[in-house]
Parts: sequence; structure tokens; C-alpha cells
Amino acid sequence: MNRFAAIGLFVEAAKGQRILVVTPRRNEIAGALDCFMRIDEVAQWPGVRVRRTNGDERIDLGGRGHIVFHSSSSHLQGMSADIVYIDDEADRRLEDSARDRLYADLCAVVSGSSTGDIVRA
Repeated sequence: MNRFAAIGLFVEAAKGQRILVVTPRRNEIAGALDCFMRIDEVAQWPGVRVRRTNGDERIDLGGRGHIVFHSSSSHLQGMSADIVYIDDEADRRLEDSARDRLYADLCAVVSGSSTGDIVRA
């Protein structure tokens, strides 16, 4: 995750969008979350709540949108988001069958959104 991508995703979340950030590995989620929290606008957002519980990492923007973090190996069934951001080649490091499964899951994640979009870093 780089700060420019984080700022763009924060702007969308501040508009009320639900964001899903997909990292290559589980241990990279904390770094991605920290990248957001180093941005003054995010850290100082009124009512911002940061959750670092293993498997439930997220940033809630106090009544606006939120940013949720998962790895490419996470089970994403039942999730919904307006924007999915695939960070740092999270999809390209997978074997073909796992990549196909990830894409199918991500399409389902954005299918309920009128503005659903999947973006690769």
C-alpha cells in the first residue's frame, strides 16, 4: 500500500463508499492499515474508529464509509463493498485456480453495489 492509493481510497470512503483492501498476505494487513493512519486527514477524522482485531481489521469513518482489510487467501463470501482495491499484486502471486476463485469472490463482493469497481494497484 502506498500513501497515494491510501489517500484516494480514503476520499472515496469519506464520501460514504465501502472499501475492501486485499493484500497479498495476512501479515501485510497491519502495514496497509498503518499506511492509512499515517495520513493526518484519516487519523484526525471526526469519529474515526480503528479496529486491529485479527481477521477484523478496519477503519470506520464515523457514520460515513469504511475501509476493511483482508488478504487474498481470506474467505470473502458474504462481504459487500463498493470498491475493491487489490494491493501489490495480491492476485498475481496466486496459482491459477486460486486466482480464479479470488476473482469470482471479488465480483460477488461488488455485485450488490451500483458503483461496484475492482481496482488493481
